[in-house]
Amino acid sequence: MLAISTATKKALIALEHNDKKFYREIDADCSQSERILVQIDEMLSEAGISLNDVGNFGLVVGPGSFTGLRIGASLIKGFCAGQKQHKVALIPTLDLIAYSVIKHFAPTQNFSCVMNAQGGKFYSATYTKKGKKTKDEHIETGAEVLKGKGAKYCLLEEGFLPNSLNFDSEDLLNYALMLQSRGELFSAKQISIKYIRKSSAEEKN
Repeated sequence: MLAISTATKKALIALEHNDKKFYREIDADCSQSERILVQIDEMLSEAGISLNDVGNFGLVVGPGSFTGLRIGASLIKGFCAGQKQHKVALIPTLDLIAYSVIKHFAPTQNFSCVMNAQGGKFYSATYTKKGKKTKDEHIETGAEVLKGKGAKYCLLEEGFLPNSLNFDSEDLLNYALMLQSRGELFSAKQISIKYIRKSSAEEKN
């Protein structure tokens, strides 16, 4: 399993092969796909395998950086090109944050995960204390985020809420492996990015 996240400012890469795990994090604002490819190549070399030896892939599909999400999806589609045996675990960003919230905070009630969507708007989704999504990803204003019920968590790199955390490459890999164990895998052709909102350019038109 090779999993990547380019949804946030910090790009994450994780590899599992023969029970060995490798992790990388890149502070690249998800705009430098070349750096990601170099890191992936180094991880594969460290594991002593080639890209063709990777079983399946994990991909964080958003919401998040429009450019970053496109980079991630393009990379995985390229890796899977002509390789029908490769499948992809599709990971919503807020679901991964919720997974990390449960791991690090062990919530005792429903909670929401929130990301900055820019322009005074925020992506939000609500989960039970066990991580079941009860309200899908949607857009809220800052006022709506603050007045909403239950605990709310955001990424540490955004830090606009008191409760903040990092999800890391280990969380990414573990979540992807969990989806794989459940058989929740898709072909590269089925990759669909969760943009949730239009880009700034689209909203101006």
